[in-house]
Amino acid sequence: MSPTKLTGGHTNSVLCVDIQVQTGQVVSGSEGGELCVWTHEGQLKDKLIKPDVDCTSVVFSQENPNVIYAAFGEEVLILDTQRLQDPVYVFHSNQDEINQVTLDSKEQFLAACDDSGEIKVFGLQDRKVFKTLRHKHTNICSTAIFRPGRQWEIVSGGLDCRLVHWDFSKPKCLNQFNMQELHATPGDTPYMINPPFVHHMATSSSGSILACALENGQIPIFNGSQKNLQSKFALFGHVQGVSQVHFLTDDILLSAGNDACINQWDLTKADLYEPAAVYMNGNGGHANPEDDKNLAISELCKMRTLSHPSKVNWMIPYRANNEQILYVADQTADITLLDLS
Repeated sequence: MSPTKLTGGHTNSVLCVDIQVQTGQVVSGSEGGELCVWTHEGQLKDKLIKPDVDCTSVVFSQENPNVIYAAFGEEVLILDTQRLQDPVYVFHSNQDEINQVTLDSKEQFLAACDDSGEIKVFGLQDRKVFKTLRHKHTNICSTAIFRPGRQWEIVSGGLDCRLVHWDFSKPKCLNQFNMQELHATPGDTPYMINPPFVHHMATSSSGSILACALENGQIPIFNGSQKNLQSKFALFGHVQGVSQVHFLTDDILLSAGNDACINQWDLTKADLYEPAAVYMNGNGGHANPEDDKNLAISELCKMRTLSHPSKVNWMIPYRANNEQILYVADQTADITLLDLS
């Protein structure tokens, strides 16, 4: 019987969680600088505490099952699960608190985005700063992701409502999108006053789709099959900010938010949208053409909604033994396991 919760490790709100796909080990980080490593069976294996900072982001190496990359304040620690208390290496180049660490698919580079708006790209072979991406985000850079199959490309998002597409080898900005200009918010949503801060991003494994989690409750979808990202549509399914987006498959997307809802979307259904169909907004009036399109596509794509007891901070899907499990970190000290099978 699989566990339904990972409990007894953290004493504060869990901020992040990741899984080592080969071993099923789980790593989680929380407020108060707690990092926990869990066995596949859900038992607490080890715990590291750096009490003066939060553990804001954790990533398991998929190449080396024992290696973890974790952000504590302005530092990125390389950890070995066999000797967790003794960091293998510490990167200390970020000038402000790190919000997310992310690896490229070959695990040659690690990117760490921070509150100053900068992204540090570290080489993992020589353990040095490879490049610093700066002067594009005017506020906190909350999320960054390497584009699959495109060796030198990173996309970042921030609380300046911008999505920035980088060539980090140069480094230079290839393109950027202002979320305040991209999609109108339906007039009848109660949270249209929320700015479209970019909280999180995800790409499908092929890189053909990129999804963003916005504070205004929207999920913009981009076509990533070409060199330049192209805006396709936005999903409307949350009544408060969206905190997380993750792909289950190349076409199935999960989103979670401050409304304590987890939505599952089938993006292939967007192809069924017919512009001639008339969609009424919640007040009985006709929506504008873009609202019309996005609301209709959202209805077509939404598969189901799961209610969660708390705001979702982070989530990660994991498939094992024909079971699809979603690990959810929220404002409690526990990690909830949801069976999506």
